[in-house]
Amino acid sequence: MQYIARLVGGLRAHVMPLSSRAGVVDAVDTEPGPDTFTRARPIGGGSVTPSAWSTGQPTVPPATRPGAASAADALPRLPSGVIHTVPVRFEGHAREYAWLWWRCAALVLLTAGLALPCARAMTRRWLLRHTWVAGHALDLAAPARAACLRDLLGVGLVAGVVGALAGESTWAGAAAIALASAAAPVWLHLRLADDPGRLTWGGRRLVFKGTLAALYRAVGPALAGLGLLSAGALALASTQARVVWLIWGGLAAVTLAGLPAVWARWVAYRQQHLALGPLALTWRGGHTAFWSLGLRVLTWGALVLAGVAGVLCMGWALFVTWTPWQPGPAAHRVLLGSWLALSAALVWPFLQARLHHLAWNHTGCRHLRFRSTLAVGPYVRRCARHTLLTVLSVGLYRPWASVDAWRLRTEALAVRSRVDPGVLAAHWSPDARGAADGR
Repeated sequence: MQYIARLVGGLRAHVMPLSSRAGVVDAVDTEPGPDTFTRARPIGGGSVTPSAWSTGQPTVPPATRPGAASAADALPRLPSGVIHTVPVRFEGHAREYAWLWWRCAALVLLTAGLALPCARAMTRRWLLRHTWVAGHALDLAAPARAACLRDLLGVGLVAGVVGALAGESTWAGAAAIALASAAAPVWLHLRLADDPGRLTWGGRRLVFKGTLAALYRAVGPALAGLGLLSAGALALASTQARVVWLIWGGLAAVTLAGLPAVWARWVAYRQQHLALGPLALTWRGGHTAFWSLGLRVLTWGALVLAGVAGVLCMGWALFVTWTPWQPGPAAHRVLLGSWLALSAALVWPFLQARLHHLAWNHTGCRHLRFRSTLAVGPYVRRCARHTLLTVLSVGLYRPWASVDAWRLRTEALAVRSRVDPGVLAAHWSPDARGAADGR
């Protein structure tokens, strides 16, 4: 009997720890991959109360591998199964932004465009300072010197290409296109270092760890290839004038075919080198999504071009029929420009909304994810109405259009986090820019 009692006691000591753990979590649904969330359901169908968010207790044991744990591993996560959804809010008023925008426009006109980088930085800073995430506003940390350098480089590249093409030497224009394509990654790197690299959240600066060499490895060969192809087509078109349309048509087809791959590598490079303090972001999208986006944009663009052309032709026919005025070549050029401008006003919001979904829904890490719920149709219709009102008001409605479009894009974004925002802020030093090492 004593032997049986000792045996039962030993079995009870081994079974009790397992049963106590089973009383906390009944089922765990884990998707494959190291960066996915782990969803847990408490036994009995209950839910974890929000008061557990502030406990700050880690839901997984700390790393046991040799050496010091990374900064991301040291972050205490929320209890298993709890995901904190943080919406993005915009609290600005269009009337305040309108006064700032008009002052910046007057400054740009008075300086003949030289103050454009500063004006862009001022308007962007106003929009960011009225955008709130988890009780903290966004902002730009440094002055706009980097933006000035970036814009000056971009203007120099465009002016060099246009000036070379306007000259008598076709080979000079071809060489300018090739050189501009080779120098384009420098401009892209300055843009990344300026836009996300100066962005702050509650005084804590985002980290961008990309280098110019890595950017050249990512998009340099593709841009150089397109530049050389354009230069060769330009040189060939100067000697074979009879088939110039065939040459430029083939170049346009090759460019459109290769653009999704170039854009995919660019977005992957940008998203993979961003970090929110100790949390390094990853990019889980692929080239297939960009090829699908390219087909959607081409289909929508063809429909828009056909529809706008039909409407303009009907209006033009009625105008010519009921008026004695005979249109000349200048009127035809105005009609062509109106057709392209109206089509672009409908295609660009469509592309912008699709890119918003593609970029943010594939960005995150194992601690947090971004989710975009921007509705494409309503956003395109709203932007089309803003474009019409801007044209009818001779540009005076532009500030209201900018604020409304910014509000739609920002408030359609949410952060789904397994880390309490207060915990992330405590582990994110305002002065540290290189702490992100864990994914």
